[in-house]
Amino acid sequence: MKIRMLIAALLLSMTSLPLAHGAAPSLSGTLFFHRYSEYKAWDATMWQLDLVSKKLRRVDGSWSSIFSPINAHPSPDGKSLTFMGSATGLAAPEWDVFISHWDGTNWSEPINLTGPNGKRDEDPKFSPDGSTIIYKEDGTLATVAISGGEKSYLTSGQPESSMPYYTTDGKSILFERQGAIYWMNKGVARKMKAPVGISSYYPIAVDGARFLFTRVQQSRHDGIYWGYYNNAKPTPLFFNNDKFDSSDPYPYRDGKKFIFLVSGDFSIIKGGYNLMVADLTTKKTWDIDRLYGNINSDQEELGPSWTAVRY
Repeated sequence: MKIRMLIAALLLSMTSLPLAHGAAPSLSGTLFFHRYSEYKAWDATMWQLDLVSKKLRRVDGSWSSIFSPINAHPSPDGKSLTFMGSATGLAAPEWDVFISHWDGTNWSEPINLTGPNGKRDEDPKFSPDGSTIIYKEDGTLATVAISGGEKSYLTSGQPESSMPYYTTDGKSILFERQGAIYWMNKGVARKMKAPVGISSYYPIAVDGARFLFTRVQQSRHDGIYWGYYNNAKPTPLFFNNDKFDSSDPYPYRDGKKFIFLVSGDFSIIKGGYNLMVADLTTKKTWDIDRLYGNINSDQEELGPSWTAVRY
């Protein structure tokens, strides 16, 4: 940590974005995220932040059947969470897709929807009507009802696919394949236009015209872009930088004013990746700690997602 602080002090004036000061954005609802020491450590914990009361609460603190939950996604009505994690008691941990329901006080003990099955079940996201979860099973896109049961496989026999996300009308799917973003509409997958860079991943549908995604830039640092279903040239977000990563975007409401993101900005001397809020109108970024207190930590904060519901 001392080494990181020294490096940050040396690079701060040259590489970081100026963090916003003045009137803070007024946000509502709940932000979910996870933190861990590193991906392979299986030590993740899941958190929720009330954006009005500023109360930070651990989601998985009382769970016993699962460990290392990551990448939470709230249902459209905010009453359920889906995420990936590992069941306890296995000889070796494996990723499965789980669902938990809000009981009015706590998030209920999770239900394993996909395993244990000896496969990598990852990247779960709710459909816009909340009835279905889409995810990746060993590189094949699949869906399962929120009550569990039979799986439907969407890309069997096709190249490895990952990180699926329903479009806002629920009729098509965004996903990553071989370093590119694809849009599958009526069963036909179309490769979306990419900006200059190395590879793309993590698409997030925002409205009927556009989506957010992360692009590994020529500098080998991640940047965030707007992509368009009409395949117009993607637009970079103002905070992208060749010296550190910006990734894991998630819109606040309709994404017209604010988005959440994860940043490696050297001006935030905590951990390696930290949560930020970007004001797309004023083109200012906010370290989430400036808005809500001591949220970022010396671990990695990742995978933000938002719901208008408060708990």
